[in-house]
Amino acid sequence: MNAPVLFHETPGKAPVKTGAGVLPFTLHEGRVLFLFHKTFSGRRAGLLVDFGGGSRTDETAFETAAREFVEETEGLFLAPDIRQASRAGSEYRRQFREMQALLARTQEAHADWWCRRQMQPGKPARDWRTFFVEVSYRDVAAMNAAWATDAGRRFKKRRELLWVPAKTLLEIFARQPEQLWKRVRELEAAPDVIAAIRQVLEVRGRPG
Repeated sequence: MNAPVLFHETPGKAPVKTGAGVLPFTLHEGRVLFLFHKTFSGRRAGLLVDFGGGSRTDETAFETAAREFVEETEGLFLAPDIRQASRAGSEYRRQFREMQALLARTQEAHADWWCRRQMQPGKPARDWRTFFVEVSYRDVAAMNAAWATDAGRRFKKRRELLWVPAKTLLEIFARQPEQLWKRVRELEAAPDVIAAIRQVLEVRGRPG
Protein backbone atom coordinates (compact mmCIF):
# COMPACT_ATOMS: atom_id res chain seq x y z
CA MET A 1 0.00 0.00 0.00
CA ASN A 2 1.12 3.59 -0.52
CA ALA A 3 1.58 5.63 2.63
CA PRO A 4 -0.15 9.02 2.42
CA VAL A 5 1.88 12.20 2.24
CA LEU A 6 1.22 14.15 5.40
CA PHE A 7 2.38 17.66 4.64
CA HIS A 8 -0.18 19.81 2.90
CA GLU A 9 -0.86 23.50 2.57
CA THR A 10 -3.88 25.59 1.65
CA PRO A 11 -3.21 28.91 -0.11
CA GLY A 12 -3.59 31.78 2.31
CA LYS A 13 -3.59 29.53 5.39
CA ALA A 14 -0.83 28.29 7.66
CA PRO A 15 0.26 24.71 6.90
CA VAL A 16 -1.25 22.05 9.12
CA LYS A 17 1.25 20.65 11.63
CA THR A 18 1.88 17.02 10.82
CA GLY A 19 3.60 14.04 12.35
CA ALA A 20 3.57 10.30 12.74
CA GLY A 21 4.74 7.57 15.04
CA VAL A 22 4.72 3.87 15.78
CA LEU A 23 3.77 1.58 18.62
CA PRO A 24 5.48 -1.77 17.98
CA PHE A 25 3.90 -4.98 19.24
CA THR A 26 4.76 -8.67 19.28
CA LEU A 27 3.60 -12.07 20.49
CA HIS A 28 6.11 -13.63 22.91
CA GLU A 29 5.58 -16.76 24.97
CA GLY A 30 1.83 -16.49 24.59
CA ARG A 31 1.61 -12.82 25.60
CA VAL A 32 0.90 -9.80 23.42
CA LEU A 33 3.43 -7.07 24.25
CA PHE A 34 3.75 -3.41 23.21
CA LEU A 35 7.07 -1.59 23.05
CA PHE A 36 7.51 1.80 24.73
CA HIS A 37 10.44 3.83 25.91
CA LYS A 38 11.14 6.03 28.91
CA THR A 39 13.47 8.97 29.26
CA PHE A 40 15.28 10.19 32.36
CA SER A 41 14.98 13.96 31.95
CA GLY A 42 12.61 16.56 30.55
CA ARG A 43 8.81 16.63 30.39
CA ARG A 44 8.51 12.97 29.40
CA ALA A 45 10.71 11.57 32.16
CA GLY A 46 9.27 8.43 33.70
CA LEU A 47 6.27 8.22 31.33
CA LEU A 48 5.46 5.57 28.76
CA VAL A 49 6.34 7.17 25.44
CA ASP A 50 5.68 6.03 21.89
CA PHE A 51 8.12 6.60 19.02
CA GLY A 52 7.26 9.56 16.82
CA GLY A 53 7.66 13.19 15.90
CA GLY A 54 7.02 15.92 13.40
CA SER A 55 7.20 15.29 9.67
CA ARG A 56 9.72 16.78 7.32
CA THR A 57 8.52 18.40 4.10
CA ASP A 58 7.15 15.84 1.64
CA GLU A 59 7.67 12.87 3.97
CA THR A 60 5.03 10.17 3.91
CA ALA A 61 3.51 8.92 7.14
CA PHE A 62 5.54 5.70 6.96
CA GLU A 63 8.76 7.62 6.32
CA THR A 64 8.21 9.87 9.33
CA ALA A 65 7.26 6.96 11.59
CA ALA A 66 10.19 4.81 10.44
CA ARG A 67 12.71 7.63 10.81
CA GLU A 68 11.50 8.56 14.28
CA PHE A 69 11.67 4.94 15.47
CA VAL A 70 15.27 4.50 14.33
CA GLU A 71 16.27 7.86 15.78
CA GLU A 72 14.56 7.37 19.14
CA THR A 73 15.89 3.83 19.60
CA GLU A 74 19.29 5.21 18.49
CA GLY A 75 19.61 2.30 16.07
CA LEU A 76 19.65 -0.27 18.86
CA PHE A 77 16.40 -2.19 18.48
CA LEU A 78 16.82 -3.23 14.84
CA ALA A 79 20.59 -3.66 14.97
CA PRO A 80 21.87 -7.21 14.31
CA ASP A 81 24.69 -6.39 16.74
CA ILE A 82 24.02 -3.61 19.25
CA ARG A 83 27.76 -2.93 19.45
CA GLN A 84 27.48 -1.64 15.89
CA ALA A 85 24.25 0.33 16.40
CA SER A 86 24.19 3.66 14.59
CA ARG A 87 21.81 6.51 13.80
CA ALA A 88 23.72 7.32 10.61
CA GLY A 89 25.24 5.82 7.51
CA SER A 90 24.37 2.56 5.81
CA GLU A 91 23.06 0.89 8.97
CA TYR A 92 20.62 3.74 9.55
CA ARG A 93 19.39 3.48 5.95
CA ARG A 94 18.97 -0.30 6.29
CA GLN A 95 16.92 0.08 9.48
CA PHE A 96 14.84 2.85 7.92
CA ARG A 97 13.93 0.55 5.03
CA GLU A 98 13.25 -2.36 7.38
CA MET A 99 10.82 -0.38 9.53
CA GLN A 100 9.01 0.94 6.46
CA ALA A 101 8.60 -2.65 5.25
CA LEU A 102 7.25 -3.75 8.64
CA LEU A 103 4.78 -0.87 8.61
CA ALA A 104 3.61 -1.71 5.11
CA ARG A 105 3.22 -5.40 5.97
CA THR A 106 1.15 -4.71 9.09
CA GLN A 107 -1.04 -2.13 7.38
CA GLU A 108 -1.64 -4.36 4.37
CA ALA A 109 -2.97 -7.05 6.71
CA HIS A 110 -4.83 -4.71 9.09
CA ALA A 111 -5.45 -1.31 7.54
CA ASP A 112 -7.33 -0.04 10.61
CA TRP A 113 -4.50 -0.59 13.11
CA TRP A 114 -3.60 3.07 13.46
CA CYS A 115 -4.92 6.12 15.36
CA ARG A 116 -5.24 9.85 14.91
CA ARG A 117 -4.60 12.26 17.75
CA GLN A 118 -7.57 14.06 19.27
CA MET A 119 -7.87 17.75 18.53
CA GLN A 120 -7.07 19.79 21.61
CA PRO A 121 -9.00 23.02 22.38
CA GLY A 122 -6.96 26.12 21.65
CA LYS A 123 -4.21 24.16 19.88
CA PRO A 124 -3.33 24.40 16.16
CA ALA A 125 -4.82 21.83 13.80
CA ARG A 126 -2.65 18.73 13.56
CA ASP A 127 -2.57 15.77 11.20
CA TRP A 128 -0.99 12.99 13.26
CA ARG A 129 -1.05 9.24 12.73
CA THR A 130 0.36 6.57 15.03
CA PHE A 131 0.71 3.16 13.43
CA PHE A 132 0.75 -0.11 15.32
CA VAL A 133 3.47 -2.27 13.76
CA GLU A 134 4.29 -5.93 14.35
CA VAL A 135 7.96 -6.65 15.07
CA SER A 136 9.96 -9.67 16.18
CA TYR A 137 10.54 -9.94 19.91
CA ARG A 138 13.92 -8.84 21.19
CA ASP A 139 15.19 -8.85 24.75
CA VAL A 140 15.86 -5.18 25.50
CA ALA A 141 18.00 -5.70 28.63
CA ALA A 142 21.31 -5.43 26.78
CA MET A 143 20.11 -2.34 24.92
CA ASN A 144 19.14 -0.64 28.17
CA ALA A 145 22.49 -1.56 29.68
CA ALA A 146 24.26 -0.01 26.68
CA TRP A 147 22.39 3.26 27.26
CA ALA A 148 22.96 3.20 31.03
CA THR A 149 26.73 2.77 30.73
CA ASP A 150 27.33 5.03 27.74
CA ALA A 151 27.88 8.38 29.49
CA GLY A 152 27.20 10.30 26.27
CA ARG A 153 29.90 8.72 24.14
CA ARG A 154 27.78 6.88 21.54
CA PHE A 155 24.22 7.90 22.23
CA LYS A 156 22.47 11.23 22.21
CA LYS A 157 20.20 10.64 25.19
CA ARG A 158 19.71 7.86 27.71
CA ARG A 159 16.47 5.97 27.30
CA GLU A 160 15.00 2.71 28.47
CA LEU A 161 12.96 0.34 26.32
CA LEU A 162 10.25 -1.78 27.91
CA TRP A 163 7.66 -4.28 26.81
CA VAL A 164 4.20 -3.68 28.29
CA PRO A 165 1.66 -6.54 28.22
CA ALA A 166 -1.58 -5.70 26.39
CA LYS A 167 -3.67 -6.36 29.50
CA THR A 168 -1.54 -3.97 31.56
CA LEU A 169 -1.62 -1.32 28.83
CA LEU A 170 -5.41 -1.44 28.61
CA GLU A 171 -5.64 -1.07 32.40
CA ILE A 172 -3.34 1.97 32.24
CA PHE A 173 -5.51 3.63 29.60
CA ALA A 174 -8.61 2.95 31.70
CA ARG A 175 -7.36 3.73 35.21
CA GLN A 176 -3.97 5.47 35.14
CA PRO A 177 -3.62 7.41 31.88
CA GLU A 178 -1.28 9.84 33.63
CA GLN A 179 1.41 7.16 33.21
CA LEU A 180 1.28 7.76 29.45
CA TRP A 181 2.96 10.60 27.57
CA LYS A 182 0.25 13.04 26.45
CA ARG A 183 0.70 12.10 22.81
CA VAL A 184 -0.27 8.53 23.68
CA ARG A 185 -3.19 9.62 25.86
CA GLU A 186 -4.56 11.67 22.94
CA LEU A 187 -4.73 8.75 20.49
CA GLU A 188 -8.32 8.27 19.39
CA ALA A 189 -9.75 4.79 20.11
CA ALA A 190 -6.32 3.42 21.01
CA PRO A 191 -7.74 0.91 23.55
CA ASP A 192 -10.02 -0.49 20.83
CA VAL A 193 -7.07 -1.04 18.48
CA ILE A 194 -4.97 -2.57 21.27
CA ALA A 195 -7.81 -4.94 22.16
CA ALA A 196 -8.22 -5.94 18.50
CA ILE A 197 -4.49 -6.65 18.15
CA ARG A 198 -4.53 -8.67 21.36
CA GLN A 199 -7.44 -10.78 20.14
CA VAL A 200 -5.88 -11.52 16.74
CA LEU A 201 -2.45 -12.42 18.13
CA GLU A 202 -3.78 -14.53 20.98
CA VAL A 203 -5.81 -16.59 18.52
CA ARG A 204 -2.73 -16.96 16.34
CA GLY A 205 -0.70 -18.14 19.31
CA ARG A 206 -3.09 -20.88 20.44
CA PRO A 207 -1.77 -24.41 19.81
CA GLY A 208 -3.51 -26.55 17.25
